[in-house]
Amino acid sequence: MKDIVLYDQNCRFCKATKRLFEKLDWMHVIEWKPLQESENTRFTQEELMREIHLITPSGDVKKGFFAIRRMLVRFPLTGLIGLIMYLPFLKPAGRFGYSVVADNRTCDIRKKKQEQT
Repeated sequence: MKDIVLYDQNCRFCKATKRLFEKLDWMHVIEWKPLQESENTRFTQEELMREIHLITPSGDVKKGFFAIRRMLVRFPLTGLIGLIMYLPFLKPAGRFGYSVVADNRTCDIRKKKQEQT
């Protein structure tokens, strides 16, 4: 069974990340779905825009750093890096690093939302 990853198809950075991860996904363990086409009502649009969401086959949800970490563990080439990211002392740094990148990505929809507020 595949993990499902919801990503922002209007964000160049998100699409580039998806392309990179697809190249690493030799075993085809990830199914990518644009959040704009998601019929999943478990999350608000704001939650989905804030960070990447990964849904495991059992229904567990991983967001942001934890989604990236799970994907890296599942790819043969990055499995060791993913495992290292499970070390407890790396969790705060990983969450911080992810938030810095996510907060500074430039997406048309995010810009429009900020302009409206």
